[in-house]
Amino acid sequence: MLKTLQLKDIFVGKTDAKNEFVGVNDDIKNKFIDSYLIPENIIIDDFHEGKKFIVTGLKGTGKTALLRYLEVSFQKKMHSSSFILFKSDFSDEDKAAFSKAAATTSISEKNDSTEFNEDFENVWEWFLHKHVVRISKDHAFAFFEKDKNWEKYCKCVTAPKLGNEESGITKLFPKVRRGNVEIEGDLDIIKGKLGIEFDWENEESKLVKFSSIVRQANELYKKLKPTSKKLYIFIDELELTLGKSKQYIKDVKLIRDLIVAIGNLNILSRDLNYNIYFITAVRSEVLTSIQSTGKEINKPIIDFGINLKWQQSGGDIKSHPLLRIINKKIQSAEKAHSISPLSNDEEVWDRYFPLKINNISTQEYILHRTWYRPRDIVRLLTIAQQQYPSDTTFTHAIFDAIVKEYSTQSWAEHAEELRTIFSEKEIDGIKKILTSLRCPFNFPDFKDVCEKKRELYSDVESLLTNHKPADILHILYRVGIIGNTGAKVRYSFRGDDELVLDNSMKVHDPLWNYLSIEFRVPR
Repeated sequence: MLKTLQLKDIFVGKTDAKNEFVGVNDDIKNKFIDSYLIPENIIIDDFHEGKKFIVTGLKGTGKTALLRYLEVSFQKKMHSSSFILFKSDFSDEDKAAFSKAAATTSISEKNDSTEFNEDFENVWEWFLHKHVVRISKDHAFAFFEKDKNWEKYCKCVTAPKLGNEESGITKLFPKVRRGNVEIEGDLDIIKGKLGIEFDWENEESKLVKFSSIVRQANELYKKLKPTSKKLYIFIDELELTLGKSKQYIKDVKLIRDLIVAIGNLNILSRDLNYNIYFITAVRSEVLTSIQSTGKEINKPIIDFGINLKWQQSGGDIKSHPLLRIINKKIQSAEKAHSISPLSNDEEVWDRYFPLKINNISTQEYILHRTWYRPRDIVRLLTIAQQQYPSDTTFTHAIFDAIVKEYSTQSWAEHAEELRTIFSEKEIDGIKKILTSLRCPFNFPDFKDVCEKKRELYSDVESLLTNHKPADILHILYRVGIIGNTGAKVRYSFRGDDELVLDNSMKVHDPLWNYLSIEFRVPR
């Protein structure tokens, strides 16, 4: 029995929650559940009962972690589940092929390609129907009674001939040409025994209007008889690049119509008292992009969605939700290692942390080095674990020692977001402009630095040839690299939409070490 908890004993988790469940066993799942802090605005029963099925939030706020927590929680209640990852499961090449095929479902035969009229609701509804059928057949128990209506539904959903590729999304979806797909199986059984009414291209052909298959699937779905078994299908990683490429525009429409299809089937299942639930998570900036496409998705987001936030509205800083995540993880580790007595929240900080760091409270120090995201807390604790696994406290010396690595990793993550807008050479130019920048600064200061370094470096020249200084600052603000300071502090991760160029600005504190930021005045 341990008398003292070492840093390596704390189950911190992964910076990307999807990696929590790569080859894990029940013990890891139990640790994840026990150490997970449910966000204050989340009511688990709302997802269990289908009242909520959309989670929104900024990058790193824990959307995937929440979905994984829901999955494990439901599994413990003996419910079935499945995970679909939009970004990981579907490559850009897959989505481009899918987009090209699906576009023909919504246009006339005289026009083989269009960018305006692309509508993927039919294809996604069919895909979700097919997933229900596949999961039902893979499980030992059924979610619907296996009667004639179930047989007709399964045959309808699986009727289209799929792509013959060995991998990728084109293996999962049928080939659609001019709105038609080829039917597999005996037509006499489909037309006669099962009596499925498709919109056939002609009497002899096996070609059918794809929209008629989806319409039939929806109608046959209404005739099924549910069992008491529940199935939860999670769709995650509805993410976009931030550029304005053609693939970006297609991705916007793909995600938009996937959200619509999820809403349609959820509402249909709820009205029929079916135990089938589709739950998804989508980043806030994706929703902003979707809203500009002209299709109404605000109502389902408002009615059935919940925004994941970790900001604190007043109160004692010690009770901030991000700090409570640390409490929860340490208390969970103590419990797992039978350390007694268990610490309350206040004792956790007395036992494992110094009172102050750099003359401010440790709690305040930690919060000011995050972007108000659980991912930052995980990164900070993980680095400390890796460098000082046998220590029993997070000392002042440890925080001093890891500040460089934490700053470096934080910059690397934000640079990934910049790559969706800027080239590698341009990002190097941004880094050169920010390196040794005196903070706080105003807009004229920033323009002066840009021009001085433009004369020295070709990558800065390349950056400023393609982007104006004000536009660069607005993008840096949007991804959380800079914010407004002074009388009114503004950061995108605090929910402030726009940078105010007329006010003073600064690089966010966690990046100062990596970028060698200089003090202009004491902070």
